[in-house]
Amino acid sequence: TLTEGAFGVNCVVSVATKYKEQDILQLAASLEQNSEHPIAQGIVRFAEEKSVKLLEVRDFQSLTAQGIQGKIGGKDVLVVSPNYLKSKDIALPESVQSKAAETVVFVLVGGQLAGFIALADRLRKTSAAAVAAFQNDGVKVIMATGDNKQVAESVRRELRLNEVFAEVLPHQKVEIVKELQAEGEFVAMTG
Repeated sequence: TLTEGAFGVNCVVSVATKYKEQDILQLAASLEQNSEHPIAQGIVRFAEEKSVKLLEVRDFQSLTAQGIQGKIGGKDVLVVSPNYLKSKDIALPESVQSKAAETVVFVLVGGQLAGFIALADRLRKTSAAAVAAFQNDGVKVIMATGDNKQVAESVRRELRLNEVFAEVLPHQKVEIVKELQAEGEFVAMTG
């Protein structure tokens, strides 16, 4: 893994007048406390730093590669990826465009977009040297990630990766390996 896997919250944004930023953080952290995902841990850690009281969650459910959902105070609450919004034809807020190099999760309440949280992960200090060592030995280094294209491109530039595949679901990583093998490449994968 090229990054530390310790996401930090850069900003919390409300896009619905009835919710404040603190409400968005409280709902997201309350749901995320049930998840072991690095993004979830970053949101919960940030909420704890801000002394946000976490709420009781009922009917918690993971949505494979798209997010999580549950009931908080009788309302359906989801914390989801941009791909989930696309699959439901929910438009991304314009204010999200400036967050291109960050990972963004969206909070929906009762099926309506309430806000989003932008997070960032840091590259491991050893990643650049490891990539360079492989490339010096003639090995192409390719990254397949669930992160958005802008985040992936930022990592590609910083580490000088040969290629990146972004917004990839877990099962699609296997397909990428198969495609590279079909092209005659000898492939090793780690992650």
